[in-house]
Amino acid sequence: MFHKRIESVKVFAGGVAIGGGSPVRLQSMTNTDTDDVAATVGQCLRLAEAGSELVRITVPTLKQVPKLREIQSELRRQGIGTPVVADVHFSPEVAEACAHFAEKVRINPGNFVDKRVFNYHDYSDTEYASALERMAERARPLLEICKAHNTLLRIGVNHGSICDRVVSRYGNTPLAMAVSAVEWIDICENYGFGNFLLSMKSSNPKTMIDSTLLLVDMMKKRGTVYPLHVGVTEAGGGMEGRAKSAVGIGALLLCGVGDTIRVSLTEKPEKEIPFAQTLVGVSEKLHSDAYFVDDARTLHLTYETADKYELLAAAGAVCGYEHFSNGIKNLVIENPLLDNSENQIVTDCILQACRIKTDRAEFISCPSCGRTRYDIESVLEAVKKRFSKYAGVKIGVMGCVVNGPGEMADADFGVVGTTNGKLIVYKGKTKMSSPLPIDEALQKMEMLIIENQ
Repeated sequence: MFHKRIESVKVFAGGVAIGGGSPVRLQSMTNTDTDDVAATVGQCLRLAEAGSELVRITVPTLKQVPKLREIQSELRRQGIGTPVVADVHFSPEVAEACAHFAEKVRINPGNFVDKRVFNYHDYSDTEYASALERMAERARPLLEICKAHNTLLRIGVNHGSICDRVVSRYGNTPLAMAVSAVEWIDICENYGFGNFLLSMKSSNPKTMIDSTLLLVDMMKKRGTVYPLHVGVTEAGGGMEGRAKSAVGIGALLLCGVGDTIRVSLTEKPEKEIPFAQTLVGVSEKLHSDAYFVDDARTLHLTYETADKYELLAAAGAVCGYEHFSNGIKNLVIENPLLDNSENQIVTDCILQACRIKTDRAEFISCPSCGRTRYDIESVLEAVKKRFSKYAGVKIGVMGCVVNGPGEMADADFGVVGTTNGKLIVYKGKTKMSSPLPIDEALQKMEMLIIENQ
């Protein structure tokens, strides 16, 4: 066995217990337009059938709050008790409105009060403390509503949207992410609110792992470990997306960390659940004697399965666990139940996900949500076909401007969806075009890649 599960306090989203010895909970997020109640309810039903124990739905403005309530009511009318999670960015008022009835509300500290506009400022201690006080005071109404209605709060720190205040002092680092989370722990505890959990998301598995383990250490030293939601954001699709999730989520599960998980894929949401189930399953049965690392830092894993996704989950978890703590240079899988070519495909995907070998482009793409206004799944496939040859280049394909520019901070180039099915081209954090038709945007991005090679 690897590490025993770290015991966190128990919290509740409706009737679903999280942490405190409860099973690892699986969740996903709808990508339908929240205004389309029938379509969103239908997707929620498919997610529940697939085994999603919580379902997150975007609530961009106050206009969508009644729609969320209608969706929740229809699910309950049909006998589906899956907790509904309101996904809120930028607007405390929207979070407060949803907290009156949603079982869980997710906020992002980076854009709840503070902002992320990539500006650096040398904050004095007084200025920093004053900004924290303003954030705490603005959070008070939400925490009071959550307390009154037994609403679970997820404090979701994203690597691409840490606020300028924290980044200016700690850099755009895993430490900055952990500090941002601890600030909110302080706020919640000071107001006597304890029904919350935290998440540390990044499209880079190493950043996600490092920030999560830092936060765990900080919470242990404080004396209380709150539950953690674990996931690699913008992981992508296909084998590549699952490989990133395996090395990130799987490694943490082997460390005993993770009370809820989401495998974030640019696919239909219900396709996320089977691999999440596989990840949890293999993490519970893997033994450390299944592998060894030789003097050349090559990891040798023996694992027998005829299921390539189970192999991907197991090998990815072990590789992530070992590489992000001790560093490895190669991976060899011994699995007689698949042929060598299939084993090699799994090996290559994992080495790319760990950034040990980068013999093709890396794709960072969001799973999309109700804010996305173009067919991101088909665009991602077109981008993969066109740009895979640019080895070592990191390319982002993002659904909207809410998280897109920030979460693409780890990408070299990318496109972000806007209105009317158009895309804006970025080079790093810099906007390089106005909204363009898809073909023109991809052509523009390729020209930029070639110019910068």
